[in-house]
Amino acid sequence: MREDFLFFGQRINRNSWLTGAFFSLLVVLIIGLVIGNLVEEDTESSLLVTAALSIGLILGGFIAAWQAPRAHIAHGVLTASPALLLAVIAQCVRSARGVRSVSWLSLIFVGLLAVSLATLGGVLGGRWTPKRRSLFE
Repeated sequence: MREDFLFFGQRINRNSWLTGAFFSLLVVLIIGLVIGNLVEEDTESSLLVTAALSIGLILGGFIAAWQAPRAHIAHGVLTASPALLLAVIAQCVRSARGVRSVSWLSLIFVGLLAVSLATLGGVLGGRWTPKRRSLFE
């Protein structure tokens, strides 16, 4: 298996991306599925869960960009992809079970927010990486 792959013309280091993506996915699974299901929706604890998920996505993008030799922003963007795939699958399962609270508009909003947070992590990781190169190249 090759170490790099292309994403919209950017070379993505597979190991860097997978490290950040697995970190983000682990945070989403543990905090989102396990702790999030134990917390009531209208309490202050739900805000803490949301903040922890946001920080986890930012840190995942940061980790990927920190380890990447180039294209730090693209590495950050891609770290949100496994979490987004999991969210779409969960919403499809909920929709198939007849849950009426499935809102596809909110799923799109959450997806864009997750990509934005991971991109922020990529920018921060590229900014403070010891390998000083362009954020785009």
